[in-house]
Amino acid sequence: MITTYYRTLKDSKLQTVDDIRRGVWVHVVKPTQEELAQLSEELKLDNGLLQVATDFFEVPRFEAEDGVAYFYTRYVTRTADDEMGTAPILIAVGGSFVLTVTPSEAPFVTKMLESDIKIITTQKTKLFLQLMFAINTRYTEALTNIRREVRRSRKSISDIRNRDIIRFASLEDTLTDFTSALVPTNTALRSMLSGNHLELFEEDVDLVQDIRLSNEQLIETARAIEHTIINVRSTYTTITTNNLNQIIKMFTALTVILTVPTVIGSFFGMNVPVPFTGSPLGFWVVLMFALLISALIAWIFFKRDWI
Repeated sequence: MITTYYRTLKDSKLQTVDDIRRGVWVHVVKPTQEELAQLSEELKLDNGLLQVATDFFEVPRFEAEDGVAYFYTRYVTRTADDEMGTAPILIAVGGSFVLTVTPSEAPFVTKMLESDIKIITTQKTKLFLQLMFAINTRYTEALTNIRREVRRSRKSISDIRNRDIIRFASLEDTLTDFTSALVPTNTALRSMLSGNHLELFEEDVDLVQDIRLSNEQLIETARAIEHTIINVRSTYTTITTNNLNQIIKMFTALTVILTVPTVIGSFFGMNVPVPFTGSPLGFWVVLMFALLISALIAWIFFKRDWI
């Protein structure tokens, strides 16, 4: 689906237009082959680079061809199983247009259009920076939610269950996905902004620096949260292993302690002459002897902290 937006400094609001005029923002969601061919012809774009934008596994990178800057990045979205992940988007900046192409619905674009952000499509550089800020905002929100969830689990680490470990593994995959998207995006952003592919005005310079700083902070935050999750899992593993060792030690000690009465009882239960078999107090003498030996062994185990 192709939607074309247009707004100048003189316009009171962003409007949808039917034609592709100078200064438009063309937003494409789930494009067909016919739509990509149409865009390639009307905007004089490389059809191959447009086709790549529909690949869900496309990695962030930057390319420039025939005066058009092709910036591939990834934004935060929900996957089919309602987990957080990333999806690709192409932001192409030409001489008279800005084009965004994504193979799925982009929530950050919808939120951006519904917000109070003043979008001027004729200001191509500023629109590009606004899109990057919107993408970074979604990353910030997602990382904040993950950090809050991890902190909540850290407070009750002794009560962590298997489902929590599975959840941690899922969060690690999400953070890895975020980092894999943010690191090359930062590299591509530096290449694009340092190569004079965008016309930067004086008021845009600070925005560029803010985006670079924001990206670096997002990368560090994602890595820090991932490190925290690894520490929590490692601590949980240590606690579980220690508890298991304590249980094994206890059962081993009980086995040794209970083996003594069993051996003594088996010895006196044999069908051969043994001491005390003719005595009316023989049973109690043997029982007390067995219990005394077991108590002595148990005392030794306690003294040596084996149980």
